[in-house]
Amino acid sequence: MRGLIDKLILLFAGVLMLPSLSAGYEATALTLSVFIICAVISVYPLRAVRLGAAAAFIVLCGFYHEAALLSAPLIYCLAEGRDKRELLCAVPIAASAFLVGAREGVFCAVFMLLAVLLCYRRIAFEDKDSELKQTRDHGVENSLVLLERNKRLIEQQNNEIGMATLKERNRIAREIHDSVGHVLSRSLLQLGAVMAVTKNDEKMTELLQPVRESMDLALDSIRKSVHDLRDDSIDLKTAAEDILKPLEKSYTVKRQYDFSDRVDKDIKLCILAVLKEAVTNTMRHSDADTISVSITEHPAFMQLIIDDNGKQKSAPDSEGMGLSNMRERVRMLGGIINITSEQGFRIFITLPKKEKKNEDNSSR
Repeated sequence: MRGLIDKLILLFAGVLMLPSLSAGYEATALTLSVFIICAVISVYPLRAVRLGAAAAFIVLCGFYHEAALLSAPLIYCLAEGRDKRELLCAVPIAASAFLVGAREGVFCAVFMLLAVLLCYRRIAFEDKDSELKQTRDHGVENSLVLLERNKRLIEQQNNEIGMATLKERNRIAREIHDSVGHVLSRSLLQLGAVMAVTKNDEKMTELLQPVRESMDLALDSIRKSVHDLRDDSIDLKTAAEDILKPLEKSYTVKRQYDFSDRVDKDIKLCILAVLKEAVTNTMRHSDADTISVSITEHPAFMQLIIDDNGKQKSAPDSEGMGLSNMRERVRMLGGIINITSEQGFRIFITLPKKEKKNEDNSSR
């Protein structure tokens, strides 16, 4: 589009240089001829076409010297081919212009030089624009690659943390089972033997029976603790209450829980991480006095809503590492997060449930 405007301006300037011809139709015919030649070169930008068009124009200048005054658009079209040898045709064209008059010849040479400069300037601009677009595309591609690598690193970190936690739980459970559990079991057997020997002594039996009940209770508690350590499940409601408990001293906390016990572990961890970060931000930055938390299970997704009645509004571009981590965790699970601060601080999250294949078959 920019090249077309340059050509029309050069053609208009050439028309203004035309002397008063004997008949007006001659100026119109010359202008139309130049326009057609330039259009052919633009539509068919082949070297043979450009050379043929230049030769035809030189012949035209031989019959009508005034045609040389309209040569600037033609020179512009030839310069677009980036072959400087093709610009040598400007020499006979300029000679024809000097045959019209010295003043016309000088103006014709100046306009041809201007056409070359405008064309090269436009080509340089287009090259820079193309280079800028390539640089931008490479930047976007590198950014996507970095995001993918960051996602993999976070997944790897979460897996390593999960594996380390699981190993530590198994180690503690094994030590409790092998040491304390065996000691209590052996003590119960010995206590049972003593009670069997002294079963006729009612006073001794009354003293030993509470001890046996206490040891039975302790053994059951240890067994439950070992079972909980080995179980990789998380009680979402209990964990959420532990996170919200520090707020109860200074805030009015409203809760709404509606979910089953079969929530996926990754979704639980994400909800708890977001809830913990939101509580930390509220305690540090918010001027609110009421906080509402809603965790709801729907057929296809889990929903978490956290909002307060604070009056402070944070700038959209002041998002820190905590909010960025929230977005990244939700994005890794294919969820949607919306954070607003128009009427208090509000976090709205939806997390899609994972499909459990062959669940019905495995339960049969």
